Amino acid sequence: MGKIVFIKAGLFTTIQDQGRLGFVDKGIPTSGPMDESSFHLANLLARKNPDAACLEVYMGNVLLYFTENCQIVCTGAYAKIKVDSKVYGTNEIINISAYSKVNIATFRQGQWLYLAINGYFDSECIMGSQSFYQEITPLAKFRDNDILTFTSSSNFIPTDFSKVKPRGFSKSPQIPVFPGPSFSSLSKAQQHALTDSILTLSPIQNRMGIQLVEKIKHSLPELISSPVYPGTVQLTQAGKIIILMKDAQVTGGYPRVLQLTRKGISILSQLRPQTKFKFQLVMQKELAT
Repeated sequence: MGKIVFIKAGLFTTIQDQGRLGFVDKGIPTSGPMDESSFHLANLLARKNPDAACLEVYMGNVLLYFTENCQIVCTGAYAKIKVDSKVYGTNEIINISAYSKVNIATFRQGQWLYLAINGYFDSECIMGSQSFYQEITPLAKFRDNDILTFTSSSNFIPTDFSKVKPRGFSKSPQIPVFPGPSFSSLSKAQQHALTDSILTLSPIQNRMGIQLVEKIKHSLPELISSPVYPGTVQLTQAGKIIILMKDAQVTGGYPRVLQLTRKGISILSQLRPQTKFKFQLVMQKELAT
């Protein structure tokens, strides 16, 4: 059994797996990876179950110390991974020797990076998940000098062909969404402002939700508290547009005007504050294609 020492834990580094499913009736959020696509890719390259637990790193600037040999892979944000004196990129298997330091530099693009290990992380599974969430798991995030134990797999992954081309980050991203329950109650002009206008991400964002700079004036009434999900786009009484993310509450009283697809949540999560984007309206029948 090896140990990872978080010499520098970064702004917000957690463990995330597929999420805490089946407990919304008790008010417990799903959690899970912000960028599900990159999370699944990390586990694919590590030859693991696609929903296995990974380290989720926000914005980089993380320094780790490994006490045992292992193999890792990083996906998601565009970053350089330095192992002692050698530099690697994302989307490739990296061999780690015992007593090595792994420096994940500040990201050049994107916001969330996923580190999968060829083996598994020894963290507590609560309600069927290892995903961190404040007041449910012992830790809300890793802090400097925290220690995480791991067990390496005995099945070595050849490194020659265990990588894929790093992802590109669009300069004019489109976020696929479908209409929410309250979308049809908006005027045509309000619908146009949501789905045909260029929108801007505000600095107000975290794992619970992302707020947009633009506002939409409306006269929709507040609702009796109704179910909401990761990717639900809410319109507050003041006209603020809020997109709920993986740690969001499970009910809300604001009109639900749009719903991001799973792909849409992954794309949006990697966009930084002040990024411009557009919602791309799709019909539900298109989601199966």
